[in-house]
Amino acid sequence: MRRLHCLCIKYLLSTLLLLNSEALLSFELKPSVAEYSATFKNGIPISGTARHTLIQLSHNIWRYQFNVDSFFADINESVYFQWHDGRVVPITYHYKRSGWAVSNRRATLEFNWKEHKVLNDVQGIPWSMEIPDDAIDKLGYQLQIKLDLMNGKRDLVYQVADGGYLKTFHFAIQGEETIQTELGEVTAVVVKKVRSESDKRDSTLWFAKEWEYLLVKLIQVESDGERYEINIKSTDVH
Repeated sequence: MRRLHCLCIKYLLSTLLLLNSEALLSFELKPSVAEYSATFKNGIPISGTARHTLIQLSHNIWRYQFNVDSFFADINESVYFQWHDGRVVPITYHYKRSGWAVSNRRATLEFNWKEHKVLNDVQGIPWSMEIPDDAIDKLGYQLQIKLDLMNGKRDLVYQVADGGYLKTFHFAIQGEETIQTELGEVTAVVVKKVRSESDKRDSTLWFAKEWEYLLVKLIQVESDGERYEINIKSTDVH
């Protein structure tokens, strides 16, 4: 009888794992566009616009972009990636920042998955480093958070290749919050980046449950008090 009970438990657990795996694999990426108002404050508040764009280029190749346009600075960030077993697998990441009030910066990361290495080129200085199977880029992890939230994950930890280093980004779910947006009232899951007590920076993100966990708000505060915020203005995701 005890053996039968154990077999039943094992069968139940394997069934639950299978159902969870099937749910993950059944999720399909959809091309999307989301536009945001953007504000920067470092002494003087400055406004701009931001846009997230997800485009399917071929059967399994996608491009995810984030662009910021403002009076004092422009940011263009993109990643080409494969969609494999519910995971963002980066191929090439680009970053460009320019403007009269900021220092210009360029970075390109080329991911070589056969050798498990990434070639970094930051400001024209190239070097390579080894990466694990689950490494991701600095933009793609934002898309991965959305997917992980959709699939009920609570432990949001990512190995991010950033500026020639492999960094662990850990996010904690703070709960749910009803917020007002230009598109109306939404229930959002609040996610905060986990940092050490001595780190004065703060990163908080809001993902709308009813809009397939679309990022609707983000607040980034730097240690010097500089504050960056985006809020949803329009989207084709409803």
